[in-house]
Amino acid sequence: MEISVEALREVIARVANLKPKDITLTKLEECLQPVKGVPFPVDENSSDILWKITVQYCTLLTEFADKGLVEKQNHSEESEEVINLHDQSSYLTTIDLVRQFTVQLYLPRVLRGLSKCEIQMMAVVEEQERVRRLTFCVDHFQRLLEKKMLALHPRLADTVIDFIAACYSLSGASLMEKLKQFAFPKDLIFRSLLVIKGSSGLPLELAKVLHIDLLHLTGEPGGFGALCRTLLSVGETSENVPAWQKSEVIAKIVSSKGHTKKFYRQVLTDCFEFYRWAVQAGTEEASTYAATCIECLKRFCLLPAPYRELHVRIEEYFFGNFQELAAPKELIAGCVVQERIALLSNLLECSMAFTGSTFTALPSSLLVPYLNLFLKLSSMLPSTFDEQTHLQSMIIFCLSNRSKSELKQIVTSLLRNQPEGEIGRYLVHPRIICKHDEKEKKYSLQIGPATDGNDLEADNLLPKLVDVLKLSDRNLLLYDVFLILLNHLMTGAWADNSTQQPNRLLDDAEREGLLCDRFHQKYVLIQSLMELINHRHFHFQLYDNPGEILSILTESLTKIIDDSNASDTEGSGTDILEIVLSIFQEFLQRIRDRHEMDGILKLLRRYRKSTSCSDTMAIQIDLLCNEEPTKHGELSESACQNALNLCSDQQPYCKVYGTTLLLKLLKERDPETYVQRHKILILALVNLRDEESYAFLNSVRLLVALCDVLEAEVIDALVKEYLNENNDTDYRLKVGEATVKTVETLGPLAVRYRDTLLNCFLASTRNAVDEFRTSSLSNVGSICRILSYQVHHFFYELFTCIQSIVDTDSYLPARRAAILVLSQLLEGIDNLMDFQEYLLLIYRFLKHIITTDRDDVTKLQAAVALEHLKTKTKDFLQIKPDDLERRMFGRVI
Repeated sequence: MEISVEALREVIARVANLKPKDITLTKLEECLQPVKGVPFPVDENSSDILWKITVQYCTLLTEFADKGLVEKQNHSEESEEVINLHDQSSYLTTIDLVRQFTVQLYLPRVLRGLSKCEIQMMAVVEEQERVRRLTFCVDHFQRLLEKKMLALHPRLADTVIDFIAACYSLSGASLMEKLKQFAFPKDLIFRSLLVIKGSSGLPLELAKVLHIDLLHLTGEPGGFGALCRTLLSVGETSENVPAWQKSEVIAKIVSSKGHTKKFYRQVLTDCFEFYRWAVQAGTEEASTYAATCIECLKRFCLLPAPYRELHVRIEEYFFGNFQELAAPKELIAGCVVQERIALLSNLLECSMAFTGSTFTALPSSLLVPYLNLFLKLSSMLPSTFDEQTHLQSMIIFCLSNRSKSELKQIVTSLLRNQPEGEIGRYLVHPRIICKHDEKEKKYSLQIGPATDGNDLEADNLLPKLVDVLKLSDRNLLLYDVFLILLNHLMTGAWADNSTQQPNRLLDDAEREGLLCDRFHQKYVLIQSLMELINHRHFHFQLYDNPGEILSILTESLTKIIDDSNASDTEGSGTDILEIVLSIFQEFLQRIRDRHEMDGILKLLRRYRKSTSCSDTMAIQIDLLCNEEPTKHGELSESACQNALNLCSDQQPYCKVYGTTLLLKLLKERDPETYVQRHKILILALVNLRDEESYAFLNSVRLLVALCDVLEAEVIDALVKEYLNENNDTDYRLKVGEATVKTVETLGPLAVRYRDTLLNCFLASTRNAVDEFRTSSLSNVGSICRILSYQVHHFFYELFTCIQSIVDTDSYLPARRAAILVLSQLLEGIDNLMDFQEYLLLIYRFLKHIITTDRDDVTKLQAAVALEHLKTKTKDFLQIKPDDLERRMFGRVI
């Protein structure tokens, strides 16, 4: 049978121009006029005109697909194949029309209506004849759909649905292998199988076959995404089923028990890929897909222990990059562990999976091992970046879904700075630093220089947790944390267990280290309580429900007062009582009219009359018990309280005025101000963070004034804040300046803190931040000058530190500062000849700098230092015999 391409093209064009509702057998015969006389493979004796037309059109479609759809520009073998777009459009329209009176017409009754049909025709034949005709149509349409360009074209979607339905009705068995021969989109196959399976009256055996094939298709690469797009397609269905209900159906399908391991693994892989795409897309439709993925992952997490492999893979997907931060593969200085793009993408995915309602998020227990790591990251990353929002939301979500006992365990672990079980299992590696590029607004987490590991106490993350809580709107969670901290303070349970082991033998260094740790923990605990009780949004929860807090205070105060009266000596209980009254004075004054306060006031009055009550405690108790109650929101009549309220204000001018009042009260030795000295110290450290210079300078003045009443505590607190790497660099620089000003006030008397101060600033000269290293060197020089260069025990350490910076540091100001400190040290230190074994090294070092260094300023400072060394050497060599004798024997002869 030979039919010209032109005749085929004319028939197709005629059919394509027909309106579907106007198509009749007569019009279909008229369209076949260009091929009249061409023999078709049909029984001429048959009286069924519709069947004859069906055979003719099926044959025409396959002939044109083979001969006319793709043409060559010329007759050469190497000529390019070209598709005529006009012919293609007409051809696709004709295929869709022919499909309606061929394949769809002979489908079983239960499978009709699966696709769009506008032609009004009907054929009544016996079942055997229907199957024969349907088989003929399927064979011809199979030849058409084997063409990739036709199988993938969206205008033939209805044709593909009817073709797949016909194949299933004829075979009654699985067709997965056969469907792989075609290039059908996976989404379209899913849609076809789901539409067929949803037909009413479908035979049970065929429904089972379709169910097995759907599961098989879901377990293939890309199957999960296709299933989601098919069931959650927006605007394609008229059903009123909400998206969350469809998501539950999908999750139930893929996470039910009984699938093969291969199925679970592939679905989980596809789910991760689909979720990553949905999160990055950020559209409304993509958010629905992301919620479906989360629902499926949540169901996987709820599977029992035999499915442990799935749980591990889910944890690795979300937290694998964070585990790398805890245990980097390489510890080479400067090696980049993570860039901002990767970390931000990971945090965004985790934030979407672990925020919102507990019914729509993954189990919050997965976050517990990474809570310390998230807090550390939040303290390291710039505060204005989006990463902070994601980290804070996950931290709050994790804590909000913990039980009372679990929350207490987490807060206790943070306070003690010790991992406990799953809490703190992953910590940011101590050598990882954040390298921030402010110009391009990006950063990278890199491996920093090696440290000696002696500053572990500086990594206490409880203050960062308090900051995160203050930024959230979870007042109930904030209240629970406050109660836990208060219980720790009152019972002393916060103390390190190692300090409470009487049978453990400790040397002086170990005991001193443990006592320093305890002091730092106590300082962090008091500071956290102060920040929470001064948080204005917390006041409503605090003053509306004071019963539980008053109950804790009453019980603890009873024990403390009874113990102090029994021993009749001052101890830690008295110190705790003083701290509690200092922290809660304003709170207790405002609720004095409540009946719950009667017990506390009686206890305090009883303690006031005891012999163990100190003068300062007596003043504080008198202020509390004898003052009239003040309403919430009003200022106290006390000058000290008014000054403290002004210092806590957000406006800089209020802080300055309040600081001025406190300075005046401290100078006048006001009793209440003396009692509140610990609170004033914490407030001064908080106000050091103020960006306004006059507020910062007044805070420095306040710290200097506090040295008259809290000398050791002020120095220790400043050193701790300076060494705390969780603090911002700008704040640490301010603390360093405040420390120097404070020590300057003490003058030579600061020699008792010489070791602490020099160790602090020398350790900071190895910091990764250039400006911080330079500032630390400047502080070292200032401390040496204030101490009149009585730093003989540190002479060699100072020299080696300076030499290391000059030899290895690429930051020019730091190198200049190092040489300047060495020059001042050589000039100011007495008895320089006591270090004769080091002077040759210093001489050669300075000569080497003068000869090789490229910076003129550095060379000039080295020359000045060398001149100081020469002067001291000449003075020593020209010493008089009497002076030498006096020097040797230590007395005048």
